[in-house]
Amino acid sequence: MSLSESRKMNDQMTHTEWYVAAMERLVGVVQDLSHTRDLESVMAIVRQAARDLTGADGATFVLREGDSCYYAEESAISPLWKGQRFPLKTCISGWVMLNAKPVVIEDIYQDARIPADVYRPTFVKSLAMVPIRIENPIGAIGNYWAKTRLPSKEELSILQALAHVTSVAMKNVELYAHLQEKIQALEQSNYELSCFAWVASHDLKTPLRGIDTLSCWIEEDIENNDLEKTQEHLHTLHHRVRRMEKLLDDILEYAYVEHKLDLHKDTLTDGKTLKEDILALIDLPEAFTLRFADGFDHVAVPGIPLQRIFCNLIGNAIKHHDQQRGQIEVKVTDQNGHYLFSVRDDGPGIPAEYQAKIFEMFQTLKPQDVTEGSGMGLALVKKILSLYGGTITLTSGPERGAVFHFTWPKHMTHPEER
Repeated sequence: MSLSESRKMNDQMTHTEWYVAAMERLVGVVQDLSHTRDLESVMAIVRQAARDLTGADGATFVLREGDSCYYAEESAISPLWKGQRFPLKTCISGWVMLNAKPVVIEDIYQDARIPADVYRPTFVKSLAMVPIRIENPIGAIGNYWAKTRLPSKEELSILQALAHVTSVAMKNVELYAHLQEKIQALEQSNYELSCFAWVASHDLKTPLRGIDTLSCWIEEDIENNDLEKTQEHLHTLHHRVRRMEKLLDDILEYAYVEHKLDLHKDTLTDGKTLKEDILALIDLPEAFTLRFADGFDHVAVPGIPLQRIFCNLIGNAIKHHDQQRGQIEVKVTDQNGHYLFSVRDDGPGIPAEYQAKIFEMFQTLKPQDVTEGSGMGLALVKKILSLYGGTITLTSGPERGAVFHFTWPKHMTHPEER
């Protein structure tokens, strides 16, 4: 039973007693909201509290979404508008948010701000609406009555106090979500660091051991005056050193990619320019065909990170191809808030046992002593995409060919701002 209903049933309850009871209920709401970690829980608590504190027949929780009012939650004797959106300028909750002040309407059909056709199918005769946050409101809490009623100033004050508490709770939810993202990013970073330390120690020690062994052999060759063997071993030694340098360069690029990309200063490049840059950077064999499908020229993306992604994916398709001729096709689909790119090849495909770990550091399809790569390319691609809020997946069937699909947000934000 609500406080207002209790007051009506008990004539002995004074105004002061009601106000004390209302404040006690509000304190309980504050305590409940202090434990919430998501917006759904906040709305569930507030919608019921709004009815209890004023004896309303219905309550709504409205969120501002750009130029629209979104009726996200409700508690009422019969359905109102849950899940619906209305333009700010045609909705009373929009008026409350735009003007940053509460409103009380004793008879909704006598107020020009009320869209009568929207209210006529409902039980509503009177209402009170308060903004969530006075400065630049982010929502509103509405109370509705089935009979004509004028809520008191004290009831409106309590309702506005509830809205203030709700604003704090919503901010806490936002901060908690941001904190969880930071924690997850830190856990991922720690996981990558532990993997990096374990794998890098092995991958760096292997060429070092080989270099040490070759040095001993060269010493023996010199003692035996075996010039041919000395030159052969020196050639192998130089190859191992260059491979180790490449590995170290790739490790450093992976570790500092966000600094090198300079995420704050990205400028957009059209697809035509990006395509020309990619073709200039990759070494495409004469017998290979690289085709960019229609629509690629019209994208608008930051050039440097996309160059690195495409050069890695196309370069891998060329490097791991098992035939003299090959075809690679790049496509793009505009999907509202992001682009969906794909890079398809007709190579040997990627075995199922590799697909789950292909984006991890130091993973190669061939033994590292017979491949030119360090196994960092796809890991770098995945990291760049994660920095910008994109994702990547792989499709490779039992026969030939592989397709890498990746998303790229149109409206980018720096990781620190997400």
